[in-house]
Amino acid sequence: MKYSSHIENLENTQCVYRPTMAYALLKYLKYPIIGLLLTFAVLLVPVNNGYEISVFNALGKLVLGLFLLIYLYKVIYLTKTTYSFQNEHLEITKGLFSIQNDYVQYYRIKDLKRFRSFGARIINTMDLTLITSDKFNRSILMYGIPNDKALPNELRNLVERERANKRVFEVD
Repeated sequence: MKYSSHIENLENTQCVYRPTMAYALLKYLKYPIIGLLLTFAVLLVPVNNGYEISVFNALGKLVLGLFLLIYLYKVIYLTKTTYSFQNEHLEITKGLFSIQNDYVQYYRIKDLKRFRSFGARIINTMDLTLITSDKFNRSILMYGIPNDKALPNELRNLVERERANKRVFEVD
């Protein structure tokens, strides 16, 4: 398996993209922030109603721990996602405990959109959206993949070549 930033000579190699760790950490940063805010809110509750302060400390730690576990799960889940460009199809693998594989034939890709937010530009990543005619995957969102300016054009050329090879014509 070749990890590549370009789809070159796809007939002989396999190119794999996956979201970067920096993108995943930034995308889900809201969870530890919410956990910290809720922890401070719980700890600032006045203790005049007969409860001991240790109960509120334990509750605050539980809330923070829960949000940190959610954050960790989401980051690992996103970074385990792979987008593998095979000879005739795109294979998308998602999951941490249960693995899901989706396959989309290249000739089913109708359009693509490249998006780079301010944060993504800082860490040099992009989101690529593929609009397809596939029944199960109408749109495929490739989050946080390394920025490759040539990828959309090379993918577009690959789609056109597959359509010509299979003699498939798009009818809307």
